[in-house]
Amino acid sequence: MCAAKAAARMNYNQGMKPEPALVAEAIRRQVLHALAANRTPGFHFPGYFLGCAWPRMGEDDLEQTLLDGPQSRNVDGSASLAAFSVLLDTALSTASRLKIDRGARQATVHLHAQFTGAPLRGELKAHARMHGYTSGAEVRQSLTSGTVYAGGVAVCHASGTFVVLPSPPGVNLAPLPWQQEDEVAPAALRPKDLEPDERAILKACNSALRRADGRHAFIEHFWNALPFPTDFGARCTAKLGPQHSNRVRHIQGGLSLGLAAITAQAAAPRHPQLSAIAAWYISPGQGKALKITSRRFHEGRSFAAVHTEVRNADGSRVLEVVSHHAA
Repeated sequence: MCAAKAAARMNYNQGMKPEPALVAEAIRRQVLHALAANRTPGFHFPGYFLGCAWPRMGEDDLEQTLLDGPQSRNVDGSASLAAFSVLLDTALSTASRLKIDRGARQATVHLHAQFTGAPLRGELKAHARMHGYTSGAEVRQSLTSGTVYAGGVAVCHASGTFVVLPSPPGVNLAPLPWQQEDEVAPAALRPKDLEPDERAILKACNSALRRADGRHAFIEHFWNALPFPTDFGARCTAKLGPQHSNRVRHIQGGLSLGLAAITAQAAAPRHPQLSAIAAWYISPGQGKALKITSRRFHEGRSFAAVHTEVRNADGSRVLEVVSHHAA
């Protein structure tokens, strides 16, 4: 096993931490592999970067995993809420995709997650199921649910709703990874062969690696998930780049939820355990930055409640989120 792969598989839960140089090498290699995979139409860079895989695809349900590597970890070795949220969104939406046309565009309408309190440590795996559709409205929504596991322990029970939207002209949304006949992963790209957007992602990777320290991990800098406290909560300005984008060049839906969840956690420092979160998607995240504002509207001895607004830089509303936090 090469040094980069050895670092990627290092077991933080047993207190073993690889050398920083090996971690940086593993992360940079993962980015270059993700850029190579992302040249195939269909899926998005955040999913490739996190190493999304589908070991089982059924008629109505599926299993999805994330690569358990340093690219998705916080400084304490736990999985980032941003990585977790990408898994949650893609697993639930993939369950819906089992029943729609190949290459159709899908958008998240609502996500809800109830956490069990078990830590986000070890390999993340989701089991998601399609339940059918709503009726009685002009636009039908697919209904999915799932459970996310960390290290084999259930950490979250979730549900989501999704709608099919017209695809933008010239955007190819197929094949998705589980639809590809050739399952051989492409070789990592060389820096000299990168296109402009790909060079921007590698630049963001190198910048995040330089800034990562004992307080903030690589992934926090890479996706600009760095909220700061306010008198009544927290705020975060997440500068957007191609490392945040889905195939239609909007911020990937699970990632926008993850940024909101991280900011909401910062808004309730006396209640550090995220207990539940519900998000309503209003419009796409796009442009130069997301403006995220979290405000506590309840703070008791055992629980706090937080309202989070996510807006684009032009003020348009992207996401409305309510979360519950336990001491």
